[in-house]
Amino acid sequence: MKKDTIITIDIGGTTFESAILSYDKLAILDMSPKDQVRNYSTASELLKGICFQINRLLKKNSIDKSRVNGLSVACPGPLDSKNGIILETPNLKLFQNFSLKLKLQRYFNCEVLIENDANLFALGEWSQAHKKEEIFVGITLGTGLGFGVVLNGKMHLGKNGMAAEYGISSCEWGIWEDKVCLKYIKNNIEKIYGQKISPRIIQKYAIDGDHKAKEIFNDFGRNLGVVISHVINMIDPGVIVIGGGLSKAFAIYKEEMLKSISENSPIFRQFPCKVQESKFKSKSHMVGAAINLKTK
Repeated sequence: MKKDTIITIDIGGTTFESAILSYDKLAILDMSPKDQVRNYSTASELLKGICFQINRLLKKNSIDKSRVNGLSVACPGPLDSKNGIILETPNLKLFQNFSLKLKLQRYFNCEVLIENDANLFALGEWSQAHKKEEIFVGITLGTGLGFGVVLNGKMHLGKNGMAAEYGISSCEWGIWEDKVCLKYIKNNIEKIYGQKISPRIIQKYAIDGDHKAKEIFNDFGRNLGVVISHVINMIDPGVIVIGGGLSKAFAIYKEEMLKSISENSPIFRQFPCKVQESKFKSKSHMVGAAINLKTK
């Protein structure tokens, strides 16, 4: 039977989802609903949940496992991509030091690749809309803060496959992603409103003009701007695209973010690059993962 299908899996710190793509055109044929990582209490349970999600998607589309050319997984770093092991990632604790590649190979009996989700997001975004850019950066904002760099059409992975792990770099308040992530937004909401409220609701408050809600996102934007300014100062990209769950509030924090970038990057002041919201969202992880599998 012809192996004409690629399965991609995007495992985040909060949710995971799967997709089926055609091997020849790398077109997304179907995507699963998102499942919550918090629904699982052990690595074994989470693995079963992922396999169940994939099997359900295959069954829905009447695709036998024998047609699957390979599985390509996007997940938070740092990773040992060569051996398919998720290392000491702070954003997916159930899978810390977990041999995900080996487990999935045993279950699906096909090639399995594992790569940093931000790298695959960047590759997917670049391939769909920015192929003219020689230096391209993708940023994922959600449970953590991820960066992916595409240089001359290829992911820049570094000597050990751990390039662009900037979010876990030390700074005065701990690590950079501590103030540029979903947890920071949630903590500020509870501090300012005195109770736990969903960031999505606060986002709506901000759109409706609530000053406190707007300031929460403005503060986030200023922090993000500092981080982005460092990236611009280091590699001088042509375009930076922002994805992940917190990119949905991009219009709210964009102005403060750009001000902060300008204040902290002489290069940006002289040669401002484009910093924009992703048009494709989680689809970019899936496309990037499929490209990674097909071109290995």
